[in-house]
Amino acid sequence: MILSSNIFRFYHSFGIEKTIDIFSNVGICGIDFNNDIEEFYTDAHDKAYYENLKKYANDKGVSIIQAHAPFGRDFVNEEEFINRISRGMERASWLGAPMIVIHPCNHLDYKEAGYEMMFEYNYNFYKSLVPYAEEFGIKIAIENIGGSITEKADALVELHKELNNPVFTVCFDVGHGNVIGEDPARMIKIIGAIIGCTHIHDNDGSRDGHTLPFYGTTDWEAVMKAFAEVDYKGELNYEASGFIRDVPEALYSEGAVYMAKVGHYLIDRFNYYRSI
Repeated sequence: MILSSNIFRFYHSFGIEKTIDIFSNVGICGIDFNNDIEEFYTDAHDKAYYENLKKYANDKGVSIIQAHAPFGRDFVNEEEFINRISRGMERASWLGAPMIVIHPCNHLDYKEAGYEMMFEYNYNFYKSLVPYAEEFGIKIAIENIGGSITEKADALVELHKELNNPVFTVCFDVGHGNVIGEDPARMIKIIGAIIGCTHIHDNDGSRDGHTLPFYGTTDWEAVMKAFAEVDYKGELNYEASGFIRDVPEALYSEGAVYMAKVGHYLIDRFNYYRSI
């Protein structure tokens, strides 16, 4: 297991190459590439740019271990939204990302719209992305999102089962479990072996703060034990840049040092539970 992180806040301050440099220097050896940033799901760069970026990262000892597709669905122009996702998938594949996280549709709260209707809607949505996944050779990771049918572990498992295609895996977002009042460790045990990647962050149980583990109310010892018990084989991937949200940019690099220390501590706990 390696420590990885999305690039979001660092990228907006320093650009992508310096972000890679910062991660490499502190021992964050993986990147969750934010193809939800407009620059990376449009035609701003050609294929050679992404191939060169992949080489730059690899030369620094950093791998692109996953990506994140555009979200915030625009139902005025649904076709364009699918185009954004497919372009994000293509560009992620150019970077060598083995999987891309794609949010479920939650434009209507399933509790109001009806579970069956929203289950079918999401089933059809994800099914429509299969040709792109096959064309670009990339897996689709379904994320647990509050207010959508995937917020509950049982429903997420059922959706994955009904899709019944090896292009699908699951991104388990620990913070999203905690913020809706669920026990993330219990959810991990229910979802089990189909978890292919993670979003690791914490919150106070009322606001999705995307902060560092131990700065919220999540029981991280139980979470790492649960990952070990289900034999999780992916990486520990941060989506925790809210930790440095209010920190001056001059301190971002120091913040990354501490983020890395916390992440490696969690990996050590995971390895401990796997060994017993």
